[in-house]
Amino acid sequence: MTKKNKVAGILSVILLIVFIISLITMLVTGLVALFMFIAVPVGGFFDGLLDGFRSDSDSDYTMGEFVEITMAFITATMFVVVSSRLMEVLRTISAGTPFEAENADRFKRIAKVIFFAELAKLAIVPIAFLWAVLFGVEYGDGGGLSIDLTNWLGAAVALVLAEVFREGARLQEEQEFTV
Repeated sequence: MTKKNKVAGILSVILLIVFIISLITMLVTGLVALFMFIAVPVGGFFDGLLDGFRSDSDSDYTMGEFVEITMAFITATMFVVVSSRLMEVLRTISAGTPFEAENADRFKRIAKVIFFAELAKLAIVPIAFLWAVLFGVEYGDGGGLSIDLTNWLGAAVALVLAEVFREGARLQEEQEFTV
């Protein structure tokens, strides 16, 4: 195993850990978001039913908290997809064939996932606010609109890497035919 392959192997292990943690986070936050999606609008209905079972009545969820959990779910889902695609890229690097057309497609998918995840995080805030207004639910302090420029930059870098890998694959294919 060359030095390059050792680095790829170490990065693969790190990405596997990130993938597993992100997958667990995605599942947990997805279930919590689903519960909150149902519990927040119909909370008033269940308040009377659950009064005997709850110790305090201040444990109601706000739409702002729902937004924060949903954003965490979207981010975890993004991490699952991105880490799995990067592990595939590292497998080709370990195999000694990094400049494959599939790697360019993988980086393009990474950019799309980041882009759409950030759009979804931007869209969830006004949708949740409208949902809160329609159902007369408190929005709360959390779940404000925020733009993460780091992720947008990550999407741009992934697009650049897609083009680099596409050009590398083209040059490698050209070089193989000239020999």
